[in-house]
Amino acid sequence: MIIGNKLYYFDTISSTNDYAKTLLYEAPEGTVVLADEQTDARGRHGTSWYSPPGGLWMSVLLQPEKTTLLSIAAGVAVCSSLHTFGITPGLKWPNDIIMNRKKIGGILTEIVDNNVIVGIGVNLNIRSFPQDLRDIASSVFLQTKKHLDKKMVFDLVCREFDEYYGMLKQNQDRDILSKWRDYTVLLGQQVTIQAGDATVAGKVLDIGLNGALIVMRSDGQIEHVSTGVCHLH
Repeated sequence: MIIGNKLYYFDTISSTNDYAKTLLYEAPEGTVVLADEQTDARGRHGTSWYSPPGGLWMSVLLQPEKTTLLSIAAGVAVCSSLHTFGITPGLKWPNDIIMNRKKIGGILTEIVDNNVIVGIGVNLNIRSFPQDLRDIASSVFLQTKKHLDKKMVFDLVCREFDEYYGMLKQNQDRDILSKWRDYTVLLGQQVTIQAGDATVAGKVLDIGLNGALIVMRSDGQIEHVSTGVCHLH
């Protein structure tokens, strides 16, 4: 097991991903940066990420030969870990972890040279959110009334992610995508995906080996969408 073989832990930090970048050329692969609180965390497209005490905020340093399904593997690892506690979150492509259509977690992957930093954020025991987030964000506690031991969740996420990362190295991409299908909330659903000025709307048929979402438009045309923001109807 390499993920979690070395750990940097902080009570408070600006961003675990940013700190991980300072370790790129000195820390071994699998090093994890963990914090109780982040003061300047962000999600995809530079959006801010609310990271108070009560959540799992961690970043993993990896050196994969390919990065295609890394975010998907991390999302599956989080869902699999929470499933151990009897909690069944869903995955919304490309990187959201949701319950009852509200976001409880996400994955942020950043590539720097030959290194990849995989940021994982999960709203575990958070009991309230700022007014502007209440309609879109939630936590495991708010959804289930279960208070989870963060150390136990952290250990599980490291173990599960290590397993799926190993599968990626062994080119077991189909097995990882099969797990993604078990957790996703998108199959058969109508979505709209925005990527810059382009918009694709239609029914989700599947996910491709390259991690692209396969969508059928209303006119029957099949689109393979590799990036964008997905909105579930």
